[in-house]
Amino acid sequence: MSFYRPLSPLEATYIATDKPDYTPFCNQFFLEGEGTLDLDAWTIASEKAAIANPGIRLQLKGRWGWRYWDDEGPLPTVRKVNTDWDGTSSENTPDIFKPFDARNSPNAEIILIESSNASPRILFRTHHAITDGMGMLHWMDECFRALNNEPLKGSKGINNEWDIIKQHEAPERTLFEGNCASLSPTSKKPELRYCRWHRCDWPTDGKQILAKLVLSASIIAKKHNNGGRTLFRIPSDLRWYQGKGADFTLANASGAFDLETNEESTISSIQQAVRNGMRSKADLSVFPSNLYLANWLPKAMMNTKSETLKNIHASGLYRMTATVSYVGERDPGKLSDKNFTGKSLYGIPIALENRGLFMAITNTKDTLSVTLGIPKALATAEELIALGEELHETFNSL
Repeated sequence: MSFYRPLSPLEATYIATDKPDYTPFCNQFFLEGEGTLDLDAWTIASEKAAIANPGIRLQLKGRWGWRYWDDEGPLPTVRKVNTDWDGTSSENTPDIFKPFDARNSPNAEIILIESSNASPRILFRTHHAITDGMGMLHWMDECFRALNNEPLKGSKGINNEWDIIKQHEAPERTLFEGNCASLSPTSKKPELRYCRWHRCDWPTDGKQILAKLVLSASIIAKKHNNGGRTLFRIPSDLRWYQGKGADFTLANASGAFDLETNEESTISSIQQAVRNGMRSKADLSVFPSNLYLANWLPKAMMNTKSETLKNIHASGLYRMTATVSYVGERDPGKLSDKNFTGKSLYGIPIALENRGLFMAITNTKDTLSVTLGIPKALATAEELIALGEELHETFNSL
C-alpha cells in the first residue's frame, strides 16, 4: 500500500452517496466516431496512461477522518461490448453502467462499444471521488497519446479543492440553496427514485453558450414557478488558482458559482455576473467552512432519505433550479488513433435528485451537445425530450 493523497471533504460527500446498485457521483463521457476499437491496444494504452497518471488508479484506505487514497489500486477496467443501444438516452440502456466501489474495485473504466446500427463509441467512466470533469478529460487525452505512441504529459499534482481553498481568502457567501423552482411542473409521482437523461445536439456559432442556456432555463422555470427562486450552479475549475507552473492535479479541484436570475436577467447581465464572480473568487465560497467535518460524519448523516426526496418532489421546490456544467469547446478529432477517428463528444449528467435539472454541456465549432439529466419523479422520457425541444426553441429565440 502506498499513501498518495488525503481524501478531501468534498470527496467524502461523494462517496457517502454510493448505493449498492449505482454510483450517483460518477464522471461519464461518450466519444463517438468512425473506425474500429482494438481491445488489446486499448488495454495497453490504458495501462500506460495509469502509470503516468497514478491519480486514476486510486483506492480508498483507512477509516473515518484518517481515510486516504492509495495509488497502488488496480488498473482501470477495459472491456468491449456489443449492443443495439443508440446512446442517445438512458432508456433501454445495456448493463454497462456498473457501480464503483471506492475500496474494493477499480475506480475508472473504459468501455468500447460496438453496434450494428450505430457508430462505435467509447465510454470513459470514473468515480467522481477520484477526479473531476477536467481531470477526466486529461486522462482521456493521455489514453490517446499512449495509443499514438506520443509522450504522455502525466500528472504529479495532488492538491484537491480543499487544499486550494485553504491557500486563498474566499469572499463571504451571499447566495444559498433552497426553495428553487424546476423547469418542469410539480411531480405527479414524487415517490419515483433515480434519474434519467437525454442527449440533445444543436447547431451553434459557439457564442454566449453558457449565458444563453442559463437564461433559457430561467425563462422555462418561470412558467412553472410556484413561488420558487431560479438559482443556478455553474461548476468551475480551481486549478488556475495554483498558477501556470503548478503540476496538473487529477484530484477533484472544482468550485462553483451560484447565480440567481429574475425577470430582468439578460444574456449580458448573466455574463457580467460570471465575470464578477471570477474576479471576486466567488467560486471558492460555495464550500462552508465546516465542510471538513464530512470526513468524520457517518454515511447515513450525509445521505438524503427517500421520504425527504419524496417531499421535495411533492413540493416542487429544489436545492437549486439546475446545475449547468460546461467544459468548453472540444475538438473530438484530436481523440483519434490509426484505427478510430473521434467525431463527437458528450457527457452524462451527475444523477442528483435534489435539484431540478443537470445540464452536461460541450461543443465543437458548429455543434452544441447538451445532455439533460432529471429526476424520474419530475419527467417521463417523453417529457424530457419535450423539455429539450423547448429549451432549444428558447435558446434560439435569444
